[in-house]
Amino acid sequence: MKYPCALRTTLSLAAIVGTMAALSSIAMADEIVMRDGTVHTGKVVSRDRRSVTIDTEVHGINTRLKLDRRQVKSIVISDDEPVTTTTPTSTPSIPSLPSASEEVEEVENKVLKREGYNLVLEIPLEGTFGDDIYPLGVANSLAWAKEVGVTDVVFRINSGGGQVWCATDMVDIMNDYHDDFKMHMLIESAISASIWPSFNCDTITMAPGSDFGGAVVYTARTGNLEVDKKMNSIWANKLASAAEAQGHLGILVPAMIVSENAVYAYKDESGEWAFSNTTEGLPRNYETIDSPDTILTLTQKQALKYGLTYGMTDGNSLEEFCRVHGIEKWDNAGDFGYETVENDVEDCKRVRDRLEAAINGFYSEMGIFESNGNIRIAGAALQSMKKHLGQYKRYIRQAEEMHMPSIVDSFDEAIDVTYWQDWIMETQRKIRIIKGP
Repeated sequence: MKYPCALRTTLSLAAIVGTMAALSSIAMADEIVMRDGTVHTGKVVSRDRRSVTIDTEVHGINTRLKLDRRQVKSIVISDDEPVTTTTPTSTPSIPSLPSASEEVEEVENKVLKREGYNLVLEIPLEGTFGDDIYPLGVANSLAWAKEVGVTDVVFRINSGGGQVWCATDMVDIMNDYHDDFKMHMLIESAISASIWPSFNCDTITMAPGSDFGGAVVYTARTGNLEVDKKMNSIWANKLASAAEAQGHLGILVPAMIVSENAVYAYKDESGEWAFSNTTEGLPRNYETIDSPDTILTLTQKQALKYGLTYGMTDGNSLEEFCRVHGIEKWDNAGDFGYETVENDVEDCKRVRDRLEAAINGFYSEMGIFESNGNIRIAGAALQSMKKHLGQYKRYIRQAEEMHMPSIVDSFDEAIDVTYWQDWIMETQRKIRIIKGP
C-alpha cells in the first residue's frame, strides 16, 4: 500500500519518537553491577547499608532480588522525573549513552560521594592483633574505600596490642593507599603492637581517657637480654623513621619501645614546646615526659599539653572527630568497615588454626618416627609428615592471599618446607633400601 507523502512523514516521526521512548525507558532503568561482573537491571525498591533490593527479570520472569551490599560494586539510579516528549519540528538526534567511566562517576555522586563533601569511612581495630584483628579486613575495607571515592578513613582503635607480624602486614597494606585518601587514627587505647598502624596514619587523635604507647617487642624472647635490647632498638629506629615520614614526632617512638630512651620537653625561644632525648644543654625548667628507666605510655592529657597529637574533649564520636579536624561538610560512608572486619576475622582464624594444626601434626609424627624402631611404623610416620607438609604449604598460600604473609612469625615453630621435603624424600629412599625388593 502506498501512503501520501504527508502521512509517510507522520509515520516516520512517530517511529522515531517511539524509538526514543524505548531508549529513554532503557536509559531510565536502575542498574546494579556486582563485584563478580553480574549486572542486574530493573527498579531499585530499597537500599540500606546491608542490602539492595531490586525488581528485575530473570530468564523472562519478573522477580525481586535482595543483594548483599558488600558484593555490590556500583549502583546507577535512573532519573525519577518522567521524560517529556514533544513533537519534533525536525528529525531528532538520538543521544549517546554514557560511557562506563561516566556511569561510575554518576554512581559515586548519587549514591555515596557528594560534590564538595568529604566521604568518611570508619574501620574498627578492636581487640588483640592476630586474634581479633587481622590485615584482611583492613585490605578489603581500603579497597572498597578507594572504589567508592572515600576521602578520609578513620581507624578507631581500642587494642592492648598483640602480634607484631599482624601490625606490620597491616602497615604494608596501608602504604598502598596513602595517595588515595587521608588516613586517621582515632585512639581509645593503642598499646604495644597497635602503635605501628597508628604512627603510619596521616593524623593521630586521642579520645578522652585514652593511652598510647608501651610497645616493647622483645622481652627475653631470644633468651639473651642483650640481643633483645638490640632487636628492640632496631624496631624502634625503623618505626621512628616511618612516623617521621608521616609528619609525627619520631623521638616518641624509641621511648615507647626501649626503656633506656627518654623524652624531655622545654620551651624554645619562640615559646613553643620543643623536645629532646637528653637533658644536656636544656634550660633548667625542662619537663620530663618519659624518664630513662620507663617505657613511655602517653596519656591524652600529656598529648594535649605538649601538642603531640590531636585531642578530643567532648566525646569520641565521628561527629566530634570531624569537628576537631575542621571537616565541616561530610557524609558517613556507612558500616562497610565494621561488617567487613567482623566477617573476615573468622576466615583468618580458620587459616591460622589450620596452620597451627599442620605444624603440630608434622612435629608429632616426627616424634613418632624418631622414637620407633619399627620400619613399617617409621614409614607411616614419614607419609603423615609428608601429608602435613602439603597442608602447611597450602595454608601458607591461603595466608598470603589473605594479606597475612608474616603469620608464621606467630608460631613457636614453623616448617622449613624445602629442607623437610628433601629430608623426607631421602629418608624414604633409605627405608626402601633397608626393606629391599
